[in-house]
Amino acid sequence: MKYDPMIFTIPESVSKDDFIICTYFAQGATADLLVKASSIAVEQTTGTWLPVPRETPEVRNRCVGRVIAVHEIPAYEFEMPEMAEAKERTFVFQIAFPYHNIGSNIAELISTVIGNISMAGKLKLIDIEFPKRFTEGFKGPKFGIDGIRKLLDVPKRPLLLSMIKPCTGVTPNDVYELIVELGMGGVDIVKDDELLGDPYFCSVKDRLPQGLKACKEVYERTGKKVLYAINITDRPEIMHKKAKWCIENGANCIMVNNHGTGPSAMQDLAEDPEINVPIVSHPCGAGVSYESHYSGMSSHLVLAKLPRLAGADIVVYPCSYGKTNILKERYIRVSQTLKSDFHHLKPVWPAPAAGMYTGLMSTIVNEHGSDVIIAAGAAMHGHPQGATAGTKALRDGIDAIMEGVSLEEAAKSSPELDVALKAWGTGSTTENKMFELKR
Repeated sequence: MKYDPMIFTIPESVSKDDFIICTYFAQGATADLLVKASSIAVEQTTGTWLPVPRETPEVRNRCVGRVIAVHEIPAYEFEMPEMAEAKERTFVFQIAFPYHNIGSNIAELISTVIGNISMAGKLKLIDIEFPKRFTEGFKGPKFGIDGIRKLLDVPKRPLLLSMIKPCTGVTPNDVYELIVELGMGGVDIVKDDELLGDPYFCSVKDRLPQGLKACKEVYERTGKKVLYAINITDRPEIMHKKAKWCIENGANCIMVNNHGTGPSAMQDLAEDPEINVPIVSHPCGAGVSYESHYSGMSSHLVLAKLPRLAGADIVVYPCSYGKTNILKERYIRVSQTLKSDFHHLKPVWPAPAAGMYTGLMSTIVNEHGSDVIIAAGAAMHGHPQGATAGTKALRDGIDAIMEGVSLEEAAKSSPELDVALKAWGTGSTTENKMFELKR
């Protein structure tokens, strides 16, 4: 049959316990949307462009993808003049993939739900609904929001994160000095820049002791705990060895460039019981997967759902007010995906970044609540009075927001905050603040 009833069905006919349900956006010149959707369902499960002998009815019944919804946009119900004029038809459709085809395997999941079809023109994976049995195959984040609050002894307020700057070129002693400066201003977490990997002039083995020495000094001087997220990004087997070495030598946090290594590599770290520190997921490179309007995957999948499955405790991702282009509702949806109930997986920290500055804090907290990390680099390091003052400005602002006090009012009793607000302003903007600032 042209419209195989084994393939074409409705959402209520498939068990959400046994199928991974994927929603796609597509545009294309086709006279039959149903055939277009079914060809994708077959291509990504049992078949190819031509029937083959061993693709039997039994095999199809067990393994073929089911087309459970096809919706043209607009939702035409009869012929309209504009339909004849359109070169492309726009539609959203859903395919239910049998769980047993894939198992609880992120690499095979991606190969199935956005594999060969990722090269088939205007087609974007916009959501995945996972059955509980899929997520049960993942241990997920070890710490999550509550665990990191306990580690840092910070029960309520937003956390403050900074990164080593400049991005690369620093020495181990620079790392030590920067963490002390930031720590004395009140930072909670300092991470390596994603570009600071394992260079000869600042290797992991040389800079970890200096970073931990700085964290210890800050604690001894202030009683405040600081996490240092050291970047261990590398080949999977080397990265795992680095993680083990770092833990054995006192590391209290690690960072992985998740898109470069792949989520399965981070999952390998997160599910090792000996790697018992929080993991920061960095998004560098992720734009190639989500930025196209017509291909790849939606940002909340790339930046939130998959890293959370893989075990990230903190997810750094772009905010909509800085130096990257991401719609406000998209970056907020990332945060919601990281914190919403997701079977047994712990909620994890959203850390919107990339051009964050002091005057944005009220906006960020208003959009995300107190379970958010204010992730800023230049706003601390580039403060006219130095990194410690820049960090204090942000901490004073966070404390004011938690007390219901405006940043402008708080600046009257915080010289550091006052300088920052006068330098960079307050409130959010869709313009790129980064390029407005005088250097």
